[in-house]
Amino acid sequence: MRKIRILLLLILSQIAYSQVKNTDELYKTAKKLDSLIFDIGFNKCDLSHYDSIISNDLEFYHDKGGITSGKEAFIASIKNNICGGPNKVKRELVPNSMKVYPLYNDNVLYAFVQEGENDFSEFYKGKWNKGSRAKFTILWILDGKDWKMKRVLSYDHHL
Repeated sequence: MRKIRILLLLILSQIAYSQVKNTDELYKTAKKLDSLIFDIGFNKCDLSHYDSIISNDLEFYHDKGGITSGKEAFIASIKNNICGGPNKVKRELVPNSMKVYPLYNDNVLYAFVQEGENDFSEFYKGKWNKGSRAKFTILWILDGKDWKMKRVLSYDHHL
């Protein structure tokens, strides 16, 4: 009987801590952070808020571009390659692709995993041209009262 209770508890805890609904506050937080990183930062090249939402020890793993280590290197990469390159690049979150998974320690939320898909376009010869689609996974850590982007996987880039 004790084993059954433990098994039931494990199953119920997995259900309780699975993907959150898109109406959940954590999902809305993830959507806002995604917008700050990509819509405002990546697409509009306003990186002024990056310092407050990116972890100093960020690790960004890209299947085509390798590893970027640290906040300074990541910001420089966006500034020099996305915002300062010869061709402007735009990122859009694929509709309904984002999922958010909370991470708890002793029932206290300390992080969440955000995953989804991106569509990229490049401004070339006066128009936006469809580029690649890719998957991403981001680990966000709660640092005091602030969410920080800590680990990123960007992979499966294809046309």
